[in-house]
Amino acid sequence: MKFNLVSLNLALRRADEQILFSKLNYFWGQMGAGKSSIARMVDYCLGGTIQLSPALQAEFVSATLTVELERATVSIERTRDAADVFASWEDDQGRYSIIIPARVAAGEVIPETGVETLSDLVFWLSEINPPRVRKSKAKADSKIVRLSLRDLLWYCYLDQDHIDSSFFYLEESAEFYMRLKSRDVIRYVIGYHDERVADLEAELDQLRANRTARVASIDSLSKALAEVGIESEAQVAERESGLRASIAMVNAQLEVLRKGRREELTTHAIDELTKTARSLGSEIAKLDLDAEELRAMRDRHVRHRNEIDMLGLKFRRSAEAREILGDVAFSACPRCTQALPTRPAQCCDVCGQEDLVDLADPAEVAALEADIASRRAELKEAIAAIDTNLAKMRAQRWGLLQTKDKAEADINRAIAEQDSAFLSMSLLKERERAALEAELASIAWLLRLPLLLQQQREALAQIVALEQAKREALKEARTKAEADRTSLDRFAGYFLDCLALSGVPGIQRNDHVELDPPDFYPAILSADPSDLTRSTFTSLSSGGKKTLFKCCFAIALHRIAAQLHAPLPQLLIIDSPMKNISERENRAQFEGFYRMLYQLNAGELRQTQFVLIDKEFFAPPDDLADGVTNRHMQPDSDEHQPLIRYYRGK
Repeated sequence: MKFNLVSLNLALRRADEQILFSKLNYFWGQMGAGKSSIARMVDYCLGGTIQLSPALQAEFVSATLTVELERATVSIERTRDAADVFASWEDDQGRYSIIIPARVAAGEVIPETGVETLSDLVFWLSEINPPRVRKSKAKADSKIVRLSLRDLLWYCYLDQDHIDSSFFYLEESAEFYMRLKSRDVIRYVIGYHDERVADLEAELDQLRANRTARVASIDSLSKALAEVGIESEAQVAERESGLRASIAMVNAQLEVLRKGRREELTTHAIDELTKTARSLGSEIAKLDLDAEELRAMRDRHVRHRNEIDMLGLKFRRSAEAREILGDVAFSACPRCTQALPTRPAQCCDVCGQEDLVDLADPAEVAALEADIASRRAELKEAIAAIDTNLAKMRAQRWGLLQTKDKAEADINRAIAEQDSAFLSMSLLKERERAALEAELASIAWLLRLPLLLQQQREALAQIVALEQAKREALKEARTKAEADRTSLDRFAGYFLDCLALSGVPGIQRNDHVELDPPDFYPAILSADPSDLTRSTFTSLSSGGKKTLFKCCFAIALHRIAAQLHAPLPQLLIIDSPMKNISERENRAQFEGFYRMLYQLNAGELRQTQFVLIDKEFFAPPDDLADGVTNRHMQPDSDEHQPLIRYYRGK
């Protein structure tokens, strides 16, 4: 993650101070010169809290940090005791500036970006999605929370106050929530995908549940539409058009009845209804006959499919038997155990017929299997089509039965009422028109069902596609999770390498680093099996050892991040690595540590920016001096000026 400090500008009461950063920055000198305040001001601009020194209490007004990110170079200005920062940057589309919370979100600041805090802005300008982890590792439905820039900076800024007292919140005595966050940072950096796998599995389970619900909804809608004989919007429109035509025809018949001479009308409603009932009965009988033929055809297809399955099974068994017994040399009959006569070379030893073992070659078996699968698929489609037609015929038969029952009920009513031919026909047509108009009025809800079915099918297609993508992502994540031990072992190797290069007393190159999930709390074990001691940050008695132990762990994490191209800010600020170490009494450790940093700065970590703060200066070798700048600082000095050049006081 590209993250290079460009400059730090301090607005003071009587003057401004500017610090320009290079590839490796070394601030050294006497205490009280403001060396640590430089790192604290950088951290303050990035959303940290700060305890102002006496000089800054008297003079500090605001600080502006300029940082080069992937998409733009952003300036972050934070005034004294402010909860917000003023951020400005420029890209290809113009110059922008916003006031944004340093830590606590208060809603989206940049519309449609999800940027709510300074951390979000840095990720956004770095073209990185803010990492998310489960708040609880025990509950599968736990709330998802973000890892912020502040969490990642635990491994990028080793401050003087805690460099020898806290090990990145990984120790058991650390606050529980902070310890989980620190572990998540390591998982995020080294690509340890346990949480990613868990999240993908949970998402996949949710997609499966959604897919099942969609399929059930589609089946229900399809059955409902099949029962009323409608499968598409066009069929609804056709039904609507037919109803309007029927209503127009009934209206015309009523008009003819009204204009005609009543005494000349001889057709009674009973005659009309009887004719209709007979016609419906004929249609029902024809449907029953067609359905019986379809069912017989379906039974034939099912038997054919079963025969194909059985023949395929027999062929496979025969092929397997030939493969097993093909190389067996029979000297006696396998049935009666009598000695077999001599057979010609091309004949079977048992039956004496021509040996056909070559018929079962792999190509023939594969072709036959493909033919069986193709024929079975054809029969399956044919059976499904028959089932669909039978369902339609059942729905049609049910509709005809309903209409026939209504016609017979109308016949009984007409017989009971004993109306005249004119009145009975008029009442019949009026009832018919009313029924048609009622059906036409209710056709609107039918129009919604095909649309809803189409929407459900489109949603199902999207879910299926997303589910497939999640499966691929889960497969990839699991593959990475299996390989993550390699990255973790490499991380442990880097840690041991840094400790050895720094000359930490009691640690040898052939020692073993125990660094295992889920706590990622490192322990150094001796290569000697009889030595059962474990060296951890907590068990180290020396403050100097603790400081180097912690520094080496952070450096190792940056080395593995550089190799994996992990999204860890390419910045490492170490304030006082020799805090508890005498540069004269522990010369080997002093020189070894800084020589290691110079080598990494020129090699593996050439993209990482270093800010080093210490008491003494160790000059880099000539071949490693490129990009290294140092500033000697002393309080009350005009030659080696302090942070606030004009200030003379506490």
